[in-house]
Amino acid sequence: MTEYKNSISMDEAFNQVFNNEEDLKEYLSYAFEQYIEDGNFNVFYRALELVIKSRDTMQGFAGKVDLSRMELYNIIQGKKEPKITTLAKILKELGLTLKVA
Repeated sequence: MTEYKNSISMDEAFNQVFNNEEDLKEYLSYAFEQYIEDGNFNVFYRALELVIKSRDTMQGFAGKVDLSRMELYNIIQGKKEPKITTLAKILKELGLTLKVA
């Protein structure tokens, strides 16, 4: 893979743009709203992955929510639909809640 002198990774760029809790909450809320509108969880899962990686490693975060790293990746990649209790644990660990409006 070619490395460019002034390039940064997608994760680094994300962390520069979304550098505070309020921005992260808004981003994840927007991604969830997109899911509600179009039924495609992929945008929400990707947003969830980026928010998790902005705070911890996937391995570390998975341990905090009592999942294996593979289980967490299966959810993030859309290979497994999480139970609402699992999603609630993930959001709680991120300091977020799920609201019905």
